[in-house]
Amino acid sequence: MLYQVVLYLHSWLRWGVVLLGALTLARAVHGWARAREWNQTDRRVQKLFIAFFDSQVLLGLTLYFLLSPLTPKSLDGFRVAMSNTLLRFFGIEHAFAMVLALIIAHGASDASRKAGHSTVKHRRWAVGLLIALLFIVVGIPWPVLPYGRPLLRTF
Repeated sequence: MLYQVVLYLHSWLRWGVVLLGALTLARAVHGWARAREWNQTDRRVQKLFIAFFDSQVLLGLTLYFLLSPLTPKSLDGFRVAMSNTLLRFFGIEHAFAMVLALIIAHGASDASRKAGHSTVKHRRWAVGLLIALLFIVVGIPWPVLPYGRPLLRTF
């Protein structure tokens, strides 16, 4: 039951991460293109995205290390898992892409915070966030893929 609840939350929160990421990226690109001053709202939206993404990855790691029935299979037979599309994706590719995206997002957030000029803040955040979002999009199990999952999971 706990597995289903965490999986449900993980499935739904991804859309919060994706939508908030797109909104945050649009705001950063607009700020960079218009040389707009970095303001409190920019920082709040940035922090909110990072908080959503941190929560999403925490749920994912909980699934990966504690609850998922796929992880033990992929880790026990690593060589076999590499030849199985489903086990390889959820055992290695998905987790790697998302953790890498999280590291990039945190690095971009930190780099933008340390930048002196507003345009540099927007640019650093926009570029880093774009790269992180690309890893997120690649790491999502889209329904059309062999290992795909539903866009909206229900109980």
